Amino acid sequence: MQKLQQGFTLIELMIVVAIIGILAALAVPAYQDYTIRSKVAEAASLASAVRTAIDVAFSESGTLAGLPTTHASLGLSLATSYKAKYVSTVAVGTGGTVTVTMTNVSDFPTAVAGKTVIYEPINRGGNLEWVVSAGPSTVPDKYLPRR
Repeated sequence: MQKLQQGFTLIELMIVVAIIGILAALAVPAYQDYTIRSKVAEAASLASAVRTAIDVAFSESGTLAGLPTTHASLGLSLATSYKAKYVSTVAVGTGGTVTVTMTNVSDFPTAVAGKTVIYEPINRGGNLEWVVSAGPSTVPDKYLPRR
């Protein structure tokens, strides 16, 4: 008589559980970083109106040095009117820099809550290129939008 195999051995089940545990240990931190990055990306969408106004002012003046530094002079609403769940203000600075301040919500770790993302314009032959600057920005580099 032949005996048919009727299931998995204990060692086979333990190997499968160990593999799943290792994969979960790698995936959970990566997923948390991804979700924080997606929330910080809200800064890019809210800053787009201010960046567009600076682009228009630059095309009219032709220089970064003479750009207006207030929302009113750019024809925009106040800095505090550009807010959402993860962004508290979008402000204009000297030379056309745009500073986006993140909110202090519980979804953010302390490394991101209340920190800033700074967009700097660079004149590329008459066209502005927007760069997320890692130096002045206080949000950690791994959460900043791609440059």
